[in-house]
Amino acid sequence: MRTGVVIDSACDLPQSYIQNHNLHIMPISLHFGYDLFRDTRDPEATQAFYRKYLAEKTLDIETAPFSVEQIKTLFMEELVLKYDRVLVITIAQTRSPIYENAEAASRIIRTQYREQRQQAGMTGSFQLSVLDSKTLFTGEGVLVHEAMRLLEEEDILFGTLRPHIEQLSQHVHGYLVPEDLFYIRYRASKKGEKTIGLLKYHFGALFDIKPIIHFHRGESQVIDKERGFDRTLIKLFDIVRHAIQQGLATPIINTSYAGDLEIIRHKRAFIDFERYARDHKIEVLLSVMSTAGGINVGPGAFALAYIAGPPLNIVGGTNSANAKPAPNPLASAMEEGSI
Repeated sequence: MRTGVVIDSACDLPQSYIQNHNLHIMPISLHFGYDLFRDTRDPEATQAFYRKYLAEKTLDIETAPFSVEQIKTLFMEELVLKYDRVLVITIAQTRSPIYENAEAASRIIRTQYREQRQQAGMTGSFQLSVLDSKTLFTGEGVLVHEAMRLLEEEDILFGTLRPHIEQLSQHVHGYLVPEDLFYIRYRASKKGEKTIGLLKYHFGALFDIKPIIHFHRGESQVIDKERGFDRTLIKLFDIVRHAIQQGLATPIINTSYAGDLEIIRHKRAFIDFERYARDHKIEVLLSVMSTAGGINVGPGAFALAYIAGPPLNIVGGTNSANAKPAPNPLASAMEEGSI
């Protein structure tokens, strides 16, 4: 059984990882004036976009995720013939219509795929499942990373994969530190959101206050703040160190930066945290933030996500008799809402 995983381009993962694991991308298009930029997670193109367009702070940019018809076409012309089962993981439906579009397309695909496969001389059914990650950017990426690990290392049953990743999505904690509050304030005001209020924006801009924005289960809130970007990074990494001490469900910290990655790599706070994570057998991934993320949070923003632990049991089994489920079930903790 051939299994594929599809993501949207707002999912932050290193380009090398996306290529090595054959992840398929549903692009998000950005319209500004007569110009069009299609985000396919090309790091160099994204960097060029940041340099060229985001300097104009009030540039009117509209995002256009794949439509129902575009998703259906992608599957019917390519994926239905390449795979027997596909999992689609999308950005939180509270922030984008991608999940709803993918769900609508999946209902059409299930009624039309048989003829397509028969014409290609293929037999057997085609399974398609769509999952709302309930998170953004790096949070979506950390879920995709675990889905790929389960497919490649644990040989998990497809019917088990979706509910397992969905359960993990309840425990993804995503964080964002913006370099310039203007972008969040401007884009949020256009959408009617109030993550950063007008008074907080003016106060923050005046005193160089940077917030730490927490995203969990589809909702966001400011949980802390500090003066200056670098000092705020230190405070964020202290939060994550505590999470590592408490235990993570997966040994991955996924990070992204809206700009030249060498800038964040050379910051003392990042260097120290990367060393701390390595000492605790935690891998730190770093990628260029998607343009869909960058236009909303601005260049220079830093994002981070992890899945809080302990690990979940794989309920439903695997294809391999040698695959071992992860220890320490979360059932009681989840019922109590303590994680």
